[in-house]
Amino acid sequence: MPTGVRIRNGSIQINFKRNKQAYIITLPHPPTAEGITAAAKIREQLIIKAEWNILTDKDIAEAKGNPIDDKSIIVGSGVLFQEAAQKYLKQCESNMDTKKGYKNILEKHWMPHLALVPLHEITSDDIKEIIIEADFQTAKTLNNCLIPLRGVFSTALENKYISENPVQFIKNKKVQVDVPDPFSRAEMNVLLSWLDKNLEDKDHFYYWYYEMAFWSGCRPSELIALRWSDIDWFNGTMRINKSRVRGHEKNVTKTHTVREVYLNERSTHALKAIKDLKLSSDYIMICPETNAPFFNEKPPRLRIIEAMKSCMIRHRPAYNARHTYATMMLMDGLNPVFVSNQMGHSLQMMMKRYVKWMHGDKNKIEMGKLKTE
Repeated sequence: MPTGVRIRNGSIQINFKRNKQAYIITLPHPPTAEGITAAAKIREQLIIKAEWNILTDKDIAEAKGNPIDDKSIIVGSGVLFQEAAQKYLKQCESNMDTKKGYKNILEKHWMPHLALVPLHEITSDDIKEIIIEADFQTAKTLNNCLIPLRGVFSTALENKYISENPVQFIKNKKVQVDVPDPFSRAEMNVLLSWLDKNLEDKDHFYYWYYEMAFWSGCRPSELIALRWSDIDWFNGTMRINKSRVRGHEKNVTKTHTVREVYLNERSTHALKAIKDLKLSSDYIMICPETNAPFFNEKPPRLRIIEAMKSCMIRHRPAYNARHTYATMMLMDGLNPVFVSNQMGHSLQMMMKRYVKWMHGDKNKIEMGKLKTE
């Protein structure tokens, strides 16, 4: 007898537990081999729907009230979309947070329309209609939602559940690439000077935090995940191989690449100053308010916002300290390949985002040649 299927009083029952709820359902199928096979399939479908949080009272009512004869089949032929989605999530090599995001996307946007549809019946037109109906607010949201959908159909193609991929001709919408908005070197120096002079006692730590932020190019999530064991004092480098988000440490960076960042005079001095504070023998960045590793980057962000207001400097995200370091390196003539490695970017991404800074002050020199009289 298949798991979760039994015969009681001449009828077939199925039972399962999902999301802390137990289900016992009596089916109208005859207790024959065909009926038992159909019951097992129905149970599997209901379990999958429960796991995707789309199981309804209507589904259960239909399971109870759809009689079949001995030779009929309850479900359509072929592998269902929801089955391929489960296989995709199981085999997906992304980290747990990313997989959770993919599962949420599938649950919200694709399962209500496609869960019980055999894969081979799904066409490009079906998917296009779902996209139109969903009315995604931004191109980026749509593009993100297409990632796990493509994964499901790629998995289906690899396992030969389908012979054609209906998503292959559905292209991403173009997303406007924001040009980095770094602080100028002068703005950076004014902000650092204000932090140094106006933050007192434990709060003065944030001055050294921003010395590191401006002179290492680390993402905030990477900066607050740094440990003293990541610092190679002898070779003047630090290893960036993890990030810290909402109190959870991930053994990956945003781009899933480990990189070795070279220390300069400013970042080395900042690290030594923080070490002299003796905040921790493990984490480098310890929150002054909690005396523990940062939960997120909000506390340092509030300090730089205060500095920008006080110095009458146009507001920009604290993250832009990273952009500032990239543009300073490029404007000082450092090799773009080296800069891209230090920032954890591909060279293509570096060229695309930072091209206007690659010529240093030559752009201003060229503009100076323009005669306006």
